[in-house]
Amino acid sequence: MNNSEIKNKLHIGILAAMPEEIGAALSKIYHISEISFGDLTIYSGIWNENYLNNLPIYLSIAWSGWGKVSAARAATRLISHSYNDKSVDLILFTGVAGAVDPILEQWDIVVPNSLIQHDMDASPIFEKYTIPALDQSEIKPNKELFKWILDQFNEKIKPNHHLPFKNIHSGLIATGDQFISDKNKINILRESIDKVIAIEMEGAAVAQVAQQENKPWIIIRVISDSADDDAPENFKEFISKYQEHSWSLIELLLNSIDTKILKILKK
Repeated sequence: MNNSEIKNKLHIGILAAMPEEIGAALSKIYHISEISFGDLTIYSGIWNENYLNNLPIYLSIAWSGWGKVSAARAATRLISHSYNDKSVDLILFTGVAGAVDPILEQWDIVVPNSLIQHDMDASPIFEKYTIPALDQSEIKPNKELFKWILDQFNEKIKPNHHLPFKNIHSGLIATGDQFISDKNKINILRESIDKVIAIEMEGAAVAQVAQQENKPWIIIRVISDSADDDAPENFKEFISKYQEHSWSLIELLLNSIDTKILKILKK
């Protein structure tokens, strides 16, 4: 395969903390190869060989496990991985999150326009929440990529009555190595970090790795619970239902890929 052929391929890396958050992904690709790094396995294959003028879209899929370290490790491995000599063009991390903003409901989709690590504190050398390696507290996705994905969801989710997803939101998501199920902690977090709307355990770590490696990235979250005393039970019940629909959310975006998104990713 020559260099021009490689450049015309699109290779998307899809990550989630748990298999349920990617659903039927592995059954949707073919010519699958797999490579393992300890307990992390990356599955790669062709999603649609006849798409975009007969140029295949490659997918590499993995689940990282919970937490920032596991997510950062998986993102690093995925970015370093290639399939048919093509490296990853985009990192997409998807999964569930807990609501901080009371307006959010179960099955709402949140596409963050900014992420922060709420347990990062290198003060007094740096201001609280500042990531020393980036010298900034908030990590933001590519504006064009963010807008494209938000537009696709706004256009296609609401009219689709076959999917359980509800409202589409954007805003600040906070990442930390805690499963929070305490309303008091949520109130403290809300007071400490202005405009935070949801919390989770991996997104900002993936975003940091991708930004430092100069790879486009996007995070997509679906609300599973309200991070209160009922969160563990709500989370478990939600996950069992979510795994039936999680791939549909990813596939909706894959089916929407056009020359516009290719130009954004090839810049």
